[in-house]
Amino acid sequence: MAISGIVNKELQRFCVLVKLKPRFKLWLETEDGYVFGQGSFELLHGIQEKGTLKAVSEDLSMSYRHAWGIIKEIEEKLGKPIVISHRGGKIGGGGAELTQTGKELLETYLELKSELNQMFSKIDPVEL
Repeated sequence: MAISGIVNKELQRFCVLVKLKPRFKLWLETEDGYVFGQGSFELLHGIQEKGTLKAVSEDLSMSYRHAWGIIKEIEEKLGKPIVISHRGGKIGGGGAELTQTGKELLETYLELKSELNQMFSKIDPVEL
């Protein structure tokens, strides 16, 4: 094989086009900064589904205290409660549920994420 053939093969190997697709991470913030993102969404969605912060924090491999801290931080930034907890006990145990604000926060996040997913899915990949 001539040297020009070898050089052409090497050039072709490096000239393969790569398709790049746009992606995004969504979070919500106030003028003071971050309030809510995917991790917070998973926490609140889990509470809505399971009705207990303890089970959700275990599912997400975080301590109960850390999970509760995330909720309190969101509540401080919003100035409204997002979770109501019920004390545990020998009979029935405790639990947690979302307030109307918590439910609206989940809905808003899902709606925005859905709209952005639709918008991004219409964008053709860029070739480099």
